Amino acid sequence: MTEKISKNSQASKPFSLRSESASSTVVGAVLLLAIIVSVFSVVRIGYIPEWKNDAEYSHMNDVWEDMADLKSKIDLMTIALASDSDSPNTEITMSVPFHMGGGDVPLIGTIKSSGTLSVNKDECEIIINTNSEGNWTEKIDPITCGAVSYTSQNRYYVDQDFTYEGGALILSQGERSSMMLYPSMRFSRPANGYDVSIHVVEIDKYKFAPSDTISSNTGCSLRLTGEEFETLCDSDNVTSFNLTVNTDHPEAWYLYLKETMEDAKIKDYDYTLPPPTNNTVILTFPSESSSKDLNRLYVSKTIVKVEPGIGI
Repeated sequence: MTEKISKNSQASKPFSLRSESASSTVVGAVLLLAIIVSVFSVVRIGYIPEWKNDAEYSHMNDVWEDMADLKSKIDLMTIALASDSDSPNTEITMSVPFHMGGGDVPLIGTIKSSGTLSVNKDECEIIINTNSEGNWTEKIDPITCGAVSYTSQNRYYVDQDFTYEGGALILSQGERSSMMLYPSMRFSRPANGYDVSIHVVEIDKYKFAPSDTISSNTGCSLRLTGEEFETLCDSDNVTSFNLTVNTDHPEAWYLYLKETMEDAKIKDYDYTLPPPTNNTVILTFPSESSSKDLNRLYVSKTIVKVEPGIGI
């Protein structure tokens, strides 16, 4: 009888060992899974937002380069059209690729941010009134500049707006805006007075036509057609002039004009430039208190047609 019980006890031991081994395997698997989940949670909370933020920052740099390329190519068109301004049939065509979306991180965060590219959604108008011996006239027709703008829809990095208007490239972030690349406006000081040259870029559009807008997170391109270079004024009979800029970015234009005056070493009392009001910036040059005359005022514009399309 004792021998039989001993045999049964010995027979049950392998089953007990197998049960303990299976339990250990399950516990080990659960612990490993818990570690993996914990590591993934730490990466997801602590690292992925930072990686995505860096990736979207890099994408904003790509968009900046695209907008700078847009300005550069329009400047080249202006030079080419100005050199052959007597030919009425001269048209120059170029294209600019755009990186609409980005900020994806392979395997971890594959969702891209997106952006909106618009042509003539924003309004910008430049008006130049001239004064000849006390007689103010609108010698130059108002220039409806139009604009090309890109608005980001980022998930992590701060949203930015890039706007090309009148020949200037403006960066907006929140309520602040800054002119990153300047239009072609020159104020010089010969010995006996001032010479001023103003060149404006007009984005062509049909009257009352809606803006062209593309929202995407893939590739896009802009087709540029340089249509015309036109001299609007070339006069030595102008005593002074008012330059009025109606824009959604008055702060950027105001600071640019003020800096331009300082770079040309023009004294504060030789011009009038009050702080902007109601999205309007007004420069009077020379001012009534100035002791120097305006020798020459030259104003010109380039008309460019801009058409957005899908694909780079």
